[in-house]
Amino acid sequence: MRFHSIDAGEAGYAIYFPDTMKIVRGNKNTVDMLEMIVGGATLDDLVKEGFSVDENALKAYKEMLGDGIKHNLPERDKNCLPELVMHVSNDCNMRCLYCYGQGGCYNMKRELMAEETVIEALEKMYAVYPKIELINFFGGEPTMNFDVIKAACKYVKAHKKDTVVGMVTNGTFANEELVELIKEYDFRVTFSVDVQPMQDTLRPLLGGKPSYDIVLKNYRYLRERTEEPSTIEVTYTEEHRVNGYTPAKLIKEIRKDFGDVYMVFNPVSTCNPKYKISDFKDFGESVDELKEDKLLYETTPFVNAVLMGIAKAKPDYHFCGSGFGKTAVSAAGDIYACQAFLGMDAFKFGSVKEPIDVLKARVWAKSDELYKHNKAIEEGKCKDCYLNTYCHRCISSNKMSTGNYYESPDDLCNMQKDVFDRVIRNRLSEIS
Repeated sequence: MRFHSIDAGEAGYAIYFPDTMKIVRGNKNTVDMLEMIVGGATLDDLVKEGFSVDENALKAYKEMLGDGIKHNLPERDKNCLPELVMHVSNDCNMRCLYCYGQGGCYNMKRELMAEETVIEALEKMYAVYPKIELINFFGGEPTMNFDVIKAACKYVKAHKKDTVVGMVTNGTFANEELVELIKEYDFRVTFSVDVQPMQDTLRPLLGGKPSYDIVLKNYRYLRERTEEPSTIEVTYTEEHRVNGYTPAKLIKEIRKDFGDVYMVFNPVSTCNPKYKISDFKDFGESVDELKEDKLLYETTPFVNAVLMGIAKAKPDYHFCGSGFGKTAVSAAGDIYACQAFLGMDAFKFGSVKEPIDVLKARVWAKSDELYKHNKAIEEGKCKDCYLNTYCHRCISSNKMSTGNYYESPDDLCNMQKDVFDRVIRNRLSEIS
């Protein structure tokens, strides 16, 4: 049994129960009483200490505290893969300075996926997982292999697969063909973007030319004709911080040009120490700065993540879904746990060239291994953290930061706690 209390001064305490993800409003008396309950106090003990509590109330508190809960992993649905990443391009027309994929090639040969490979990959992966919820075309830059994307979408539609198709792109490509693809296949598009001076510095085109004007022009071109891009993705780096862009300032500036479209906002994952964030305090401070604008606040990614996680109230035990929540196919047709592990033999599941019985056995065995091991609630310092049923962290990024796939860096953990506590404190007025 456990709880976490957040002191909100005159407003009292927000009390969070990690094992049930419940939140209640309380006061110092409530905190003291819960500490006694966690310590094994009986009803008589509590009454003797002057707490106004009866048997039903004690039972309710114990339930919220997680009394009797065993954090067993649910059985996997091996018929379903939430996300298949199709790495259709192992090359890129940009050279983002912080790119973890070494300019889009992942230390492998720069090549494009062949049409026969993408069709074979779809046939084999649907044989392994009859239900694939999302196929995400990725790179490098996926639009460098647009014809293969079209062929894959045609296959999905022709075979009546109940699968969403989309891509993550750098936004340097947009034309009438892409508009038609979006309309015909309900194709989802995510643009990776930044504010202008940082985009042109950190995300230049191959050869060093600036890219911002091209990306913004293409974004507006598509939005005038479709409802895509439906998502923008922003990467926050040390260069942003030292140039005066707090997360709050960066979000405000990007919203000016890109509007209120759904935003993903990630601290950088990189092997280059120059771009690793040295101080995360601006994230927490940005939470309080943004709260004055309700719409901006609630659509800020790291705020919205807390609000949605608490609303869902479903504990998540894994660091991330690598290998079982998502799986990636390389341009050459090799299968990996996810796109972050392309080219790494330890996370290679097999190849689409293998017989389906062999491939299915290997994919299931490797994905089961990751599913059972990738469990934050049992790993190192995470097992004692009050956020271990809520937060998540890319295990590849962990490796880059700490040298251990299953250990997150302290500074990032502290930032997650700071953001979580501030968001919950700000919500205290809505908690009964």
